[in-house]
Amino acid sequence: MNRTIIAILLALGFSCGANSQSLTRQQMLEDYDYLVSFVEENYAPFDAIMQKGYKREYKALKKQLRKQLSKGEADLVQTATDYVLWFHSQFDTHIFLVEEVFQRAVANLDNETMTKADSTLLTNPGNFEYEPKPVSCKVDSLTWLIRVPSCEQDFYDGTVNALQQFMESDCENLIIDIRSNGGGGDNVWEKYYDLLYDHPCKPEISWHRNTPKNLLFWKDVLKLQPSSTWDLQLIETCEASKKKFVKLGESDNNRQPTSRVKRAAVLIDLMTASAAESIVKFVKKHSERCKVYGICNTNGCDLTGNCRIDSLPNSKLKFLYATSIDSDFYEKDFSTEGLGIPPDVIIPLPFPRKLTDNIDEWVLWVAEYLKR
Repeated sequence: MNRTIIAILLALGFSCGANSQSLTRQQMLEDYDYLVSFVEENYAPFDAIMQKGYKREYKALKKQLRKQLSKGEADLVQTATDYVLWFHSQFDTHIFLVEEVFQRAVANLDNETMTKADSTLLTNPGNFEYEPKPVSCKVDSLTWLIRVPSCEQDFYDGTVNALQQFMESDCENLIIDIRSNGGGGDNVWEKYYDLLYDHPCKPEISWHRNTPKNLLFWKDVLKLQPSSTWDLQLIETCEASKKKFVKLGESDNNRQPTSRVKRAAVLIDLMTASAAESIVKFVKKHSERCKVYGICNTNGCDLTGNCRIDSLPNSKLKFLYATSIDSDFYEKDFSTEGLGIPPDVIIPLPFPRKLTDNIDEWVLWVAEYLKR
């Protein structure tokens, strides 16, 4: 599934809420009602979430928030933040309000998760240089490191070239470091899938939530690649269909195991998101030689994709949401498993103080672990 990079929010910039402050109470209520109706009609996981037993909690929440807004106990920005955060914090981080207040709320949640995973952050939070850059090099005589900080198109060639360098080396173990990788396009992993594949599994199906608003996503894609017959056929199928969901595709099991890699590792952190989570899902399902290493789950937008942005009619506040959903979403128990994908192996080390283009202590620990 094509997944939208979380970092797109930073490129858009965050509104300061000034527009909402000049609105009348009635206009704020109109915006809130629009947001609720829009999510219920267009947000791909909404029905699945309700089917999982959250209907009563959700109805109470949206009623309470509207009451607070109508009484002037909260403004529109805070009300919209609380509403969207209910989905974002429990089920899918692909839904996001493009607003500074929301960003701070998410940062607080992330800080809580990270400090639970690494208590040293509580006692010594400063002096971190955590900005991963592309790396392709030997760690030791047996192990090669490929660090992929993004799945954006600009990183595609470098990611493929890095794999070729490993193939030409005499190393038998491979570390794929995707810490802080916020996503992009999951096509960057195709050659990696071929190298790490061991066995088939139950195919994963992705579904498009078929509404006029959601179809705008694929129409925009078609504008960027007008020669794509697949996009055109999908649009025509959706327009002709009365079904609530239209099948986008199915995961591919038609691969052949290779013997080039003896053992492999994928390094994750809380910021591993979206398309970066695709390779984590793949090795969990299809690989015995490759395991996932870290100290906390990935970000949690691994089961939705194809995101677009809409805005509220009066305040023009923007929000991001997923138009498609994977079949695994229906099977996951969020109440016990939480958001994201857990590591197979817990690294018994704190977060590295420096992660740029260096070989850090996590990589060295995993390289030794792979030898054992």
